Amino acid sequence: MALEVRGLQKKYGDFLVDLDLLVADGETLVLAGPSGCGKTTVLNLIAGFVTEDAGLILINGKPVNQLPPWERYVSVVFQDLALFPHLNVGNNIGYGPFIRGVSRRECKARVEAALKTVRLSGYGKRRIHTLSGGERQRVAIGRALAAEVRALLLDEPFSSLDAPLRRELRKEFREIGTQSPVPRIFVTHDREEAAVLGDRIALMSNGRILETGGARELFLTPKTEFGARFFGAGLVFPCDIIGETPEGWRIRSPLGKILVSRGSRYDSEKPLIFIPQDALSPESLAGKGENPVLFTALFKQSFFEGDRMILEAEVPGKTLFRAPGGLRMELPPKNSPMRWRLDQGLVRFVLPS
Repeated sequence: MALEVRGLQKKYGDFLVDLDLLVADGETLVLAGPSGCGKTTVLNLIAGFVTEDAGLILINGKPVNQLPPWERYVSVVFQDLALFPHLNVGNNIGYGPFIRGVSRRECKARVEAALKTVRLSGYGKRRIHTLSGGERQRVAIGRALAAEVRALLLDEPFSSLDAPLRRELRKEFREIGTQSPVPRIFVTHDREEAAVLGDRIALMSNGRILETGGARELFLTPKTEFGARFFGAGLVFPCDIIGETPEGWRIRSPLGKILVSRGSRYDSEKPLIFIPQDALSPESLAGKGENPVLFTALFKQSFFEGDRMILEAEVPGKTLFRAPGGLRMELPPKNSPMRWRLDQGLVRFVLPS
């Protein structure tokens, strides 16, 4: 039951959504990008809530463009969940099969199966107002699955939850996904959520998909400046090519002269480089490595990110970067010079946005 979108277009004034997508059976594709880039519009087009200007939407190889939403067998989980407060959990989950005329026995079986999948067995008679936020979220997903849909669309369903609960539900959603054969599109603007949930991630900007790949690929080796800034958690700099060797290209950057390996290519007269966060480390913590670049930056502050200490420093040009530090390392005074090490082998060219 693959979900495919070919040449899908929708125009609002000067803003144009224009893209292609393919989501395989049982795959979660995360559609990531900043607010206003067109992510929710894509879901509305696939679900049939909005009519496209051009393009094809295919489910299991069959076009569904001409079908109304209720005949596409696509379920959408919205940010506000849209649960029925006057119905109990079981009736909420069984609503889809009920309105489609499924027998009472089959409807009950689907509800029980969905409750088991979302880890709410025994909750069928509970009232919605007695549930926690996370439990309501799982009811909404269970309701979508019980309808025996051909595709599942989720529009930032965890955005209103607190951080610990979001992390818990992300893990549960991944496990739920392994038990469901339908293709899924999950919309988010949160890069951490995208990395946890996506089998693949499609990065969207201004109505178009700029690049697609796994979390590791997009975090460590983005292809575009936009991808590097959205996912990379590192530095993006303009540079000058000053020479070429069998190993790669020698460049001049604000951090000094760097060798960019031939594993990376540049396609612009004014190339940009991406330096991922894990390529940077305080000199006092770094191993010797091979041919590192050492540079000085002003230490600005430190803070904790989960169980890691993150250091923030400023390089020439007033550009800030963040990199992991040691939990027990001695920190210099704020705004004082600090020596850093750069692993040249992790530097990559990216395309200007």
